[in-house]
Amino acid sequence: ILKNSLFPTKFHLTDGDSEIIDSLMKDEDGKNQLRITQRLRLDQPKLDDVQKRIATSSSHAIFLGVAGSTTAVTNEDTSIQTRPMRNLVSYLKQKEAAGVISLLNKETEATGVLYSFPPCEFSTELLKRTCHNLTEE
Repeated sequence: ILKNSLFPTKFHLTDGDSEIIDSLMKDEDGKNQLRITQRLRLDQPKLDDVQKRIATSSSHAIFLGVAGSTTAVTNEDTSIQTRPMRNLVSYLKQKEAAGVISLLNKETEATGVLYSFPPCEFSTELLKRTCHNLTEE
């Protein structure tokens, strides 16, 4: 969710710890709806910091997000509209930024950060570490 828009997305784990999904990737109500609360500019120093976090963290996961079905999404909040994922990608590309999602498991007090990168050189290189045949498209 970004502002008042929900973008159905399927995540495919490409690298890292699959347990992160069960432990952190739910909102405060236990739903699989993650809220983008900030943006991270795609500046080299910030990207270097993300790369360092991945390398030094005790646990990380890298996902490929693809458009999910808009018909399978139910949301009780009438102020939130469902939109195609391409709208989110266009927004992040235009802003030259990644979306930042804070993750928290209230039961274990575990925390994390999920960055939602649009297609860019940085995200492509992350995916190519395990998806060797990935093309620029």
